[in-house]
Order: sequence, then structure tokens, then C-alpha cells
Amino acid sequence: MVKFFAAMLIKIGDKVRVRSVQDRGQEDMKALVGKEAVVLARRVVDGSGVGYILEFPDRSRHWFFESELEGI
Repeated sequence: MVKFFAAMLIKIGDKVRVRSVQDRGQEDMKALVGKEAVVLARRVVDGSGVGYILEFPDRSRHWFFESELEGI
């Protein structure tokens, strides 16, 4: 049997919520868990992963791995 996993389809302009933060050595990033933001751009990370640049209501911008986000 072949199993297929549906990847979350996040598009530029979508609103997302930060679900978790992988350890990247930035403690202030953990404060963004549960916050909503708008997707500004999509980036390939390390040749295989996907990351997104988000803009938060305070106009700050941060990038996150796809696995750290959930659509809203």
C-alpha cells in the first residue's frame, strides 16, 4: 500500500499561527508561539525544507519552518 501525506498548502498572503519554534538560539522567538501573522515569502531552507517569512501585526518580520506553522 502506498501512503500519501498531504503537505500544508501555505500561500503568500495567507494568515497563519505560529504553532511551535525549533531551537535556533533566539529566546525572543518563543514569545511568538500562538501569534498570528501574514506570509510574505516562501524560502527553500537547506535544500530540502521549506520556510516562510512572516510579518506580525507590530510590523516585525521573522522566518519559520513550515512545520512550525498552522493555517487559520
